[in-house]
Amino acid sequence: MYMSIKKNTQEKKNTKKMKTLLNNFWMGFLMFMTPLFPLMLIITIAVIFDTFVGRWYAKKTGKVISSGITRRGLCTKLIIYLSIILFSFLIDKFIINEITRNYLWFDFAFTRFWTAFFVWIEYTSIDEKVKWVKGEGITDKVIKFVRGFKTIFKTSMDYKDRLGK
Repeated sequence: MYMSIKKNTQEKKNTKKMKTLLNNFWMGFLMFMTPLFPLMLIITIAVIFDTFVGRWYAKKTGKVISSGITRRGLCTKLIIYLSIILFSFLIDKFIINEITRNYLWFDFAFTRFWTAFFVWIEYTSIDEKVKWVKGEGITDKVIKFVRGFKTIFKTSMDYKDRLGK
């Protein structure tokens, strides 16, 4: 009886040690990955927006799109993009960051470059689909808005110059 109680107590201690060890491992891993979370969130949001625009485009063009196709496309993109970001972060953290910190004022330039590249790919995809459906893309609308704002600013400066004379 005494041996079984002692054995049971030892098992509880071992279980507690194992839980502590695993908890410490996951906390360390999360702390190591902390700089990546905002970048991963940005990529995830961009991919989700592209997925919604893709579904909207399919609906407008009369194509049949199922949730399975959407899920496969979304999961595939996220797995590829996020794994590349993870590996670029590892390369950046242990090799490239030491070099780029001499020339840039921020950390993890290589990882940020890849994040910007993937966001640009997603934005380009969204812009194309909007342009195909509406005839005018998001970039075209932004350029048109800036040019309009520029002419309004020029006109107001001309009026200011006329009033000043």
